[in-house]
Amino acid sequence: SKALTTAVMSTGKTYSEIADVYEAQPQYDAHVLNESVREYLGMLGSVPDMLHVHKGASQKVKDYTNREGEKDSEEEQNISLRYSTISAAVMAEVTHFHTQRNKDFNIMMREFLSSQLEFHSKICTKLQAALAQYPE
Repeated sequence: SKALTTAVMSTGKTYSEIADVYEAQPQYDAHVLNESVREYLGMLGSVPDMLHVHKGASQKVKDYTNREGEKDSEEEQNISLRYSTISAAVMAEVTHFHTQRNKDFNIMMREFLSSQLEFHSKICTKLQAALAQYPE
């Protein structure tokens, strides 16, 4: 029948539209999420340098305290103070990074999943419209 032929052709068009929606979708969620994760990978690249500076400061304290002979108490106090400052700065950076990461990933995942819900809703709407063209 003509109605059935029209419905089948319309269904084919619907699947073509769904393919277009699939093709366009990554720019709204997957690419955005990927870029955000890449930003974090870049930030994580600085962590070894930060830990290296901390390790160097720690080693300087050990070297000074294990040093043979006469030690200057003022110099020892200065070395300890610099080490404490570096340790506090490293811990503050790590704490800030973790806090910000939790916030950012929460936002990123909420946006990703919201976009996915919208994406799948579009597909369901198109399929429901195609189904409605077939009489019971």
